[in-house]
Amino acid sequence: MKRLRSLTAAAVAALCAGAVFAAEPADLPDTSVKALSGSPVLKAMAHELSRSMDSLRIKGRPKPYFISYLVWDVESSHMQASLGSCEMADEDRQHMLDVDLRVGDYRQDNSNFQGGIVFGPRLRLPMPQDNDTNLIRAALWAATDAKYKVAVEVLAQKRAFLTNHSTGENLPDFSKQKAPAYFHAESRTPPDTGKVKVLGRELSGWLGSFPWLLESRVGYQYYYTTFYYVDSEGARLIETVKEHTLLVSLFTQAKDGAPLWDYLRVCTRDPLPLGEGPTSMAALRDSLTPIIKRMEQLRGAVPVANYRGPVLFTGHAAGELLNKALLAPQSRLREPAGTMSEPNFMVSLAGRKFLPGEVTVIDTPSLAAWRGRSLFGHYHMDQQGQAAEDIVLVKSGRVQEFLKGKVPILPGQTHASNGHWRYGGGFPGVTVLRSSKPVPEKDLRARLASLGTDEGTGFGLIVSKLVDEDAFKLLRHPLAAQLAMTDGMDGRGSFSLTPPCEIDMLDSRTGKEGNWKVTPVRGLSFPAIDSKSLRDIAAVGEEPWLHEPQAAYSVLCPSLLFSLLDLKGSRSNQPHLPYIP
Repeated sequence: MKRLRSLTAAAVAALCAGAVFAAEPADLPDTSVKALSGSPVLKAMAHELSRSMDSLRIKGRPKPYFISYLVWDVESSHMQASLGSCEMADEDRQHMLDVDLRVGDYRQDNSNFQGGIVFGPRLRLPMPQDNDTNLIRAALWAATDAKYKVAVEVLAQKRAFLTNHSTGENLPDFSKQKAPAYFHAESRTPPDTGKVKVLGRELSGWLGSFPWLLESRVGYQYYYTTFYYVDSEGARLIETVKEHTLLVSLFTQAKDGAPLWDYLRVCTRDPLPLGEGPTSMAALRDSLTPIIKRMEQLRGAVPVANYRGPVLFTGHAAGELLNKALLAPQSRLREPAGTMSEPNFMVSLAGRKFLPGEVTVIDTPSLAAWRGRSLFGHYHMDQQGQAAEDIVLVKSGRVQEFLKGKVPILPGQTHASNGHWRYGGGFPGVTVLRSSKPVPEKDLRARLASLGTDEGTGFGLIVSKLVDEDAFKLLRHPLAAQLAMTDGMDGRGSFSLTPPCEIDMLDSRTGKEGNWKVTPVRGLSFPAIDSKSLRDIAAVGEEPWLHEPQAAYSVLCPSLLFSLLDLKGSRSNQPHLPYIP
């Protein structure tokens, strides 16, 4: 993962000031108007939506008061290679449909309810793969009809439940917002499949020269996704995103049978220069060599027992910690009514302390690039057709705002979307964490050593890389199932971190100050972490790291030093395959 320089003082002041920037799109240029009106997909969606609103009825049941269609047009290309052979290379195209159909009214409709048994479509539905207007309209009508029949039944069950139960909240189920129209299309940049295959064969062939690696696999994925959105309030949207990602997964076993794996991920929104720059064979070997040496060293290392002490999160791990602690819990801020429902923990933190007082966290979808690199988290409109706004999530350590769509979440307030409803819930764009008292990286390590001495162990741990799901999915080895992906949460306000792929021990008992011995260690994973631990972050670095685990959001987070955290050791019994040289 490439390390990034810190924000300039001017940028920090602008991004983290109390004001939130307006992000509504300017008047559409003629090209946007023509693109919206001339799109056969959007035209079919708009016609079918109008027909459904006018004529979709069941006698004696409420009619729809709101309908929206979101169509995903996904073009993709994939390659996998192992041991010098290209195992798979294909291209695909899919159309998927999300229908949000609501009966009742804005105050109370069929949404935000769990309970009862209703058969019918609830998930994303397939669509015709060709942009044929008649086929699209037929698919839209079938999906809308089925969704309507489910919606009226759910509303009846919800009303019956609310008649006999007191929920303690009186929030509207939906809110009416502005209805903008917007068009933004990025150019298609499909990879050269010939170069992709050559790179996969050459790189996987080189990795095959390490016989102690039980599996080494190279993958490449390209996505070009066009989102089409229309709703009955008049919003219209066409927006595209794209991804180019090269993945390398490595798997082996330690001498005691414990599974070990690591990976390399190179991902950009812009095309990767295959065979050049960061994806040249020389550059990839340089990036993979320290990973391979580390794995070879860990094979003979003794696993660390249960640990309690200071932990420094840096690199990929710092961004993933912020994601799991603050961003991921906001995917569903409104807990649905039902027998098992309870207030959302994250919403209960509004105005309360969540991080140290010197920490501010903002989300800025308007930030298009960072140090010349296009960011995945940059977008203009969310998937409810609302303009993306730059917001302050945490100010002076206290929760200030949430990733909100059109579903109200806080009682007693006039609800307004801030354009962060994506992929089915509250979703970040470009999240930036900063501290008013940043600490240089070398001083963070000195504090880590000091905390380890105070704790009585004489050492501290540095976590730099957690699991990457795309890279993990490349593994085919049967023992890869022994790699625990996560540990279950055991309480409200807790969150889970995947086991670290790269973790080091900084031993203050060895070497001189500032030049302590740093040794790779293995066998540790995180139990569920209570969010109260975030208040005890002892120091925050001054240089942010870029973390982009998906082609949908970006996190810029500096290193985070915890004075005390627990990690647990792995189980003693491991399946061990015989080694044949």
